[in-house]
Amino acid sequence: MDVTILISHPEYLLLVLAPLFVLCMVAEWYWGDRCQHLAESARYKPTEVLCNFVLAGMHQLSDLLTGLLISQLYLMLFAWRLFEIEMNVFSFVALVLAQDFCYYWFHRASHRVRWMWAAHVVHHSSENMNFSTAFRQSLMYPLAGMWLFWLPLVIIGFDPKWVVFVVLLNLGLQFFVHTQAIKSLGPLEWLFNTPSHHRVHHGRNPQYIDKNYAGVFIIWDKLFGSFEKEQ
Repeated sequence: MDVTILISHPEYLLLVLAPLFVLCMVAEWYWGDRCQHLAESARYKPTEVLCNFVLAGMHQLSDLLTGLLISQLYLMLFAWRLFEIEMNVFSFVALVLAQDFCYYWFHRASHRVRWMWAAHVVHHSSENMNFSTAFRQSLMYPLAGMWLFWLPLVIIGFDPKWVVFVVLLNLGLQFFVHTQAIKSLGPLEWLFNTPSHHRVHHGRNPQYIDKNYAGVFIIWDKLFGSFEKEQ
């Protein structure tokens, strides 16, 4: 597959990842439900899984419609960019880090700003935690202000297509932290957001509330005082 297609049409990225998502869910379902190796809260309940997929479909439709409107604003601002940034390995790494930094503040705002929390709370409304939970997204989430947090990247000089691609890559990678099947990733726990860290984020224990907002790199939580280790 020509990877340049993903840059020209970043929305295709999630379609490319879809078979892997399905494979992971089937494996987790078999391990947890059929082999009964996971907690009850990790099991796949048909009505909830169906609800998660319906919400995901509504979210994607809303995201597409919002994107059609916002893309014009991104292109307009890109014409007034501060720097000419040529995409290469180094600038790509810089964009990944910068976008993840912006995502941290977006996610933190989604828990602290009432308007944004009203949209994000849907994701936290499940009683269960498994890979299908990643699809439990609100119809209003794309309209709640998510796109505002990527504007600085465009103004700095990153091509909007690359920005959207990295945003979707970030969100796609977060699918894999919505599981109870993986307990720890060892040394990787120090740098990356992992299933263990994200279980804290979804936890309802008092010490876990409003913790671990990270998208890909957990370092932002450690730098800004919102990190909590799973106990």
